[in-house]
Amino acid sequence: MKMVKSLLLGSVAGLAALTGAQAADLPVKAKPVEYVKICSLYGAGFYYIPGTDTCIRIGGHIRAELNFNARATGLQSHLINGDGNATGTRDRDYFFARSRVFLNMDTRTQTGFGTLRTFSVVRAEVNTPTGLLSSGPGSSAGVVAIDTGIIQWGGFTIGRAGTSYFDNPWAYAYKWGQNGWLGNPDTAGGRFVLAYTHQFGNGISGTLSVEDNKERKRGNYNGANTLTQWGMAPGTETRGGNTWPEIVGQLRIDQAWGGFHIAGNILNNHIAYACGASGATCTEITGPTPSDKIGGGVNAAFKFNLPTGVNDALYIGGTYSIGATTDVFANIGQGSAFGLFGSSSTRYQSFVGGYLFDSVYDTRTGTGQQLTTAYGGSIAFEHGWNAEWRSSVFGGAQVLDYNSTANAILCSRMTAGNGGTLSNAATTCNMDYRMVGVGSRTYWTPVRDLTIGLELMWTNHHSGNKGATWTPTNVQGYKPVTAYEVKDQNVFSGMFSVRRFF
Repeated sequence: MKMVKSLLLGSVAGLAALTGAQAADLPVKAKPVEYVKICSLYGAGFYYIPGTDTCIRIGGHIRAELNFNARATGLQSHLINGDGNATGTRDRDYFFARSRVFLNMDTRTQTGFGTLRTFSVVRAEVNTPTGLLSSGPGSSAGVVAIDTGIIQWGGFTIGRAGTSYFDNPWAYAYKWGQNGWLGNPDTAGGRFVLAYTHQFGNGISGTLSVEDNKERKRGNYNGANTLTQWGMAPGTETRGGNTWPEIVGQLRIDQAWGGFHIAGNILNNHIAYACGASGATCTEITGPTPSDKIGGGVNAAFKFNLPTGVNDALYIGGTYSIGATTDVFANIGQGSAFGLFGSSSTRYQSFVGGYLFDSVYDTRTGTGQQLTTAYGGSIAFEHGWNAEWRSSVFGGAQVLDYNSTANAILCSRMTAGNGGTLSNAATTCNMDYRMVGVGSRTYWTPVRDLTIGLELMWTNHHSGNKGATWTPTNVQGYKPVTAYEVKDQNVFSGMFSVRRFF
């Protein structure tokens, strides 16, 4: 009996010890897990940042493109200074590839002064190397940039916006390429803005914005300097420093019938009188110096929704500017000179080219700034065949018009010792330029947020010096020094694009 009692007491003591050891191993009371919650205030894709009342959405898209007789996003490459597609030489790229990744981040918080929002777009891309690869394999040209980085609160916007408030809001509604919305501004890649937008209700809003336009501003030419040849950047005396920002006012209407946009801008043409090549020191000069001159423009556009198909629409827009050529000729990059070679029935080859200066002046004679006039417009129609297929057709024109004083200064430099000799320099010389074009885009959306399509573009380039001959001084070694016929040129280009949005 004593033995049984001892065994029972021992077993109880062992169980008690084991239970105590297990209790000691248990963790303290766990804190509640903070699960990510859906934020339905701002639409699909937003979530609350854990522990805050701020909602966030992360998205973006990946874009793979093949361009034919073009660079970048459909930029016809003859418009790039010294490019092989402009000269028709052996460094010409018949196709050009680009891969892009866009990462978007949108945060929003409700406050007593309205929604506090931040929005950013970071772009990374890699492109086909351009030009000759004389020293072995070339590495792809890569870019990482901030296209957008803004803070919005109480109607105010500050930071790098994705575009200018002057720009047409439907510039890429029916096309992908930078060429195509002829006669209209295109500030793709962004600029710094400080803006206030007031919502009047019923889809009507107005914006007043001050913007940094220096990276987009074109040159101002001094007739006292040598004028470099067509197709090459002038190189000297382009722009002075920032004085005051570009001022933009916009009125916009978005309603069931479509939309309307009208915007105006004013900017200061502030020039550097005696500068060397880009980046060189500027010095003051004695004698007459041109004063600053105000330039600007007006851009207007309509969108009309049509019942002819799935989300069909008609787009009409145009711009008029003085001393602000990027308001109109925004689609051919930032250069102030361009040119294109072609065939000729009477000469070795033909050529067409021009200069894009916001103003022309001459410190030798005391001639002040002669602001350049530019104008143009486009029309487009996009049709939805069904929920998966869409097609558009578009066309337009843009014109560069120098006044008689500016034209005389430019023509006086079209002689030997400058960029080359123009046969009519002393007679019928006319440095005006016209560009017209038409295009079409068709794409397929087999699944949501995936588009596969093809865009084609034709442009015609006309110089006021058509019929004359031009003999270059030296076309950087890639063309013979001989007489070229000044003749209209036609350019065909295309782009195949696959885009996945998320």
